[in-house]
Amino acid sequence: MDMLANTGVGVAGGRRAAGLAGAPWTARRVLSSGKNAVQRYLACLLLFAVCSFSSLFPGNFPVIVPANASDTPTTLDDLVRQLAERVAAIPNLRGPLRVQYFEDGALAFETGNEWKETFGKALEKAHVGVTDDSAANLLRVGVAETPTDVVLSAGVHLGEREEVRFVTLPRTAFHAASAPVVPVRIEKQLVLRSVDRVLDASVYGSAGDGGYLVLGYRGTDLSVMKTDAAGTIQQIASLSTAGVKASRDYRGEVAADSGEAKITLPEKGCQVGWATAGDTKCRPAKATWRMPVVLVAPCGGVRWKVEADGADWSQSDLLQVVPEGELSKGSSALLSDFAGPILNISGSESRSAALVVTRNLRTGSYEVYKVTLACGN
Repeated sequence: MDMLANTGVGVAGGRRAAGLAGAPWTARRVLSSGKNAVQRYLACLLLFAVCSFSSLFPGNFPVIVPANASDTPTTLDDLVRQLAERVAAIPNLRGPLRVQYFEDGALAFETGNEWKETFGKALEKAHVGVTDDSAANLLRVGVAETPTDVVLSAGVHLGEREEVRFVTLPRTAFHAASAPVVPVRIEKQLVLRSVDRVLDASVYGSAGDGGYLVLGYRGTDLSVMKTDAAGTIQQIASLSTAGVKASRDYRGEVAADSGEAKITLPEKGCQVGWATAGDTKCRPAKATWRMPVVLVAPCGGVRWKVEADGADWSQSDLLQVVPEGELSKGSSALLSDFAGPILNISGSESRSAALVVTRNLRTGSYEVYKVTLACGN
């Protein structure tokens, strides 16, 4: 593995010490754009429901009932309850309804999920049931922000007509009662690159005394590589010594386990100890793959689920970091694109960071990125 330090200077001495000269690996410390935009799917803001329904039913126009001046709410809870009352008053509306929420990304950290619970309870109090049944009428509810107002809107298709209701709260009133908005962004850092196939990567140890475990091929030999924090390989364990042969099924995961490396393969589980050479054991086992990675931003306390956009390994991929509990990936996701498919995602030593394995379709190389949730512009 040919590893390069942060300065880009070759660490030939380290390679000779480890007996790994000439291996096709590099490492980089590259901080990518810190201004990844928050994706806004509510492009119409005030009338997102109008735009959505009109695009589906261009011949029909929804009935819009704005709030009266005398009914102006003073808090977000007031706004939510008022909207629920207006929805319940829609003529010929019959529940239960299936509710789908949309949220302007910049508001996700201020509003949280409480307003959704408040809306559901307010609907039920108004004798409009809520259900998860996909056959039920869909009520689309969204919160967005304009230059002057916070806007809560709801739209539902009934027969041949579309009904939309919205209420507004002045931004000044909302933000005065809320914590300051702290934008969240994704930072990407390239930590490893290989011309050989990489299946997965994970961290071991602490931030000051640890490194990476990398599961991948060296030629046709499936191996686990242990590196330091700079990406320089310290040890390599071949799984072929434990009877693992090359396979067309390229799924695999690696994780630190009490000072050892735990490997999950489609039909085998392996344990690699680093104390002695050849300390590798494998046995037949049903694969239990890791759950989606969840991150916590250093500000706001919101939990974010990290997901890949698609499963086509011949196309570029989009990393989506979505607030946990969202019913839709679109509303307030943080997005970051890659030059190829995302092959695996694992947690890191920090609650705000993860490792992403991808293949660069332009260069053909395999790359491992550390992605981190950071606060501020």
